[in-house]
Amino acid sequence: MFVLKQFVKALLLPPVPWLILLVAVVVFWRRAWARKLLFLTVLLIVGLHSGPINYALRYPLELRYTPLIDPNEIGAYDAIVVLTAGSIPAEGLIPFPSVDGHMFRRLDEARRLYKVKPKPIIISGGHVNPFTPSKDENRIAREFLIGWGVPQNDVIGEGNSRDTFESAVEIKKLLARKGWKRYLLVTSAMHMPRSMLVFSQLVPEPIPAPGDFTIGKFDLTPFDFFPNEGAAERLFETIHEYVGWVNYYWRLHFSAR
Repeated sequence: MFVLKQFVKALLLPPVPWLILLVAVVVFWRRAWARKLLFLTVLLIVGLHSGPINYALRYPLELRYTPLIDPNEIGAYDAIVVLTAGSIPAEGLIPFPSVDGHMFRRLDEARRLYKVKPKPIIISGGHVNPFTPSKDENRIAREFLIGWGVPQNDVIGEGNSRDTFESAVEIKKLLARKGWKRYLLVTSAMHMPRSMLVFSQLVPEPIPAPGDFTIGKFDLTPFDFFPNEGAAERLFETIHEYVGWVNYYWRLHFSAR
C-alpha cells in the first residue's frame, strides 16, 4: 500500500499533472475542447507559479499553529518529537553527510526548545524510497543534534517509519514503553496541520511546536508574476501538504489504516 501511495502521489504532484494535460491536448487536438484545455493548462501553470497565488495557498498552512516561544508556559511535558525531512548521505561527490533546509530548521528549533527546557529529543522518520537501500538517514539527523551539543543520551532515534502517519504509529509505541505522555511535536510550520491531524488522533497529547516558517512579509514585485524555479518548488511542497492532509483524513475516518 505504501508503494502504491507513492505512485499515486507522483501522479498528483507537479509537474506530472501538467504533462498529462498537455499529452491530452496533443492526442485530441482536433477536438474543440482540447484547445480550451490547452488554454486552461497554460493559465494554471502561470497562475499557480505566480507569487500572489503561491503565497495565498501556503499562508493558511503556516498560519494554523503559532511558534512555541517559551515552552515553560505550557506546563510539564516528557519529550520533544522531531519529524524528519531530508537527510543527505555522504556519497558520490558529497564528502560529508548533511540535511536539507527543512530538516536543518526543524533540528534547530528542537535544539532551541531543548536549551530552554531540556527533555529527551526523539527523531522520528527513516528511509522513504522503496526502491533504494536504507542510507541511515535517521542517524544523520541525530548526529547533527549531538554535534550541536545535545547530549547523546538525550537523543533517541525512531527510524522505522516512512511517512508522518507511520511516525505517529511508531511514536505511540515508543512513548508507551517509556511511560511518557505529553510531548512537543516539532516539524515545519507548513507540515504541522496534517501532522497534528494524525498525531492528535493516534498519539495524545501532542503540543504543536512548529519551526521552519517560510511566510514572511508579502512584498510584490513585477518578477513575482513570472513562473520560476523557486515558485515551482514551493508549489510542489504546498500541494504535497494538501494532498497529504486529505490522505490522512481519509485513513483516519474512512479506512482501516
